[in-house]
Amino acid sequence: MTDARAVAAPPPRRSFLGFLASALAAVADRALIVPVLMLTLLLTVTNIVLASAHPDTGSELLLFEGVALARAAGLLLLFVAMLRIANSSPRSPWRPDSSFALYVLTFLFGLGLTLGLARLLGDRVDPAAAGPIVGAAVSVLTAPLAAWFVAIAVERPLAWRAGPWLRDFGRWLAPLVLWSLVLVVPLGHLHATIDNLLVEGAGRWFWPLALLDGPLSVLLALLGLGLASAAYTSVARG
Repeated sequence: MTDARAVAAPPPRRSFLGFLASALAAVADRALIVPVLMLTLLLTVTNIVLASAHPDTGSELLLFEGVALARAAGLLLLFVAMLRIANSSPRSPWRPDSSFALYVLTFLFGLGLTLGLARLLGDRVDPAAAGPIVGAAVSVLTAPLAAWFVAIAVERPLAWRAGPWLRDFGRWLAPLVLWSLVLVVPLGHLHATIDNLLVEGAGRWFWPLALLDGPLSVLLALLGLGLASAAYTSVARG
């Protein structure tokens, strides 16, 4: 296994706070300044456009679909670049190679799981509670795969086999799940709530909420990438 952060001996088990500190350090790298600024611009602009669009008309529907597609493509390109930079990957940050293509599949897997769980819940729970429940369920179900998903983006040769990365769970899985539930899921719910308000119009609060939603989306993305990177590092160093 190629190790982008090889060390002489495996580190001791991290505390929950130590794991969070490692996650925050991973996304505090100065080399991430440009991608983070690009991410902020992308998320802020697309949030505003998508919230302002009315996809019930022909031209507006085309605009909505085009912006949504551009947003997804931009997010994937930036996420892979940031993971490679944060984890000192030998791969070029901005090259959409086979690693990038396989990472896209992990994104589609997460999206499919989210939509499937939301459909499964249906009308069984209160709509206000459905979002956090789905977010928490997706976080728990995908947590064991987090190190492998990052390895797919950063490792050379391509980390297409999951087995080598599904190990050392005692070192990282519990902290990853905890901080995902405590930080990522609530922020994700807040982001979704703001999006719903923006779509409904929000009146005079539209622009303040829209300008807040961009940085909030960036914070959410950075936390997710940082926690996943901490999980990856824990396995790679083992």
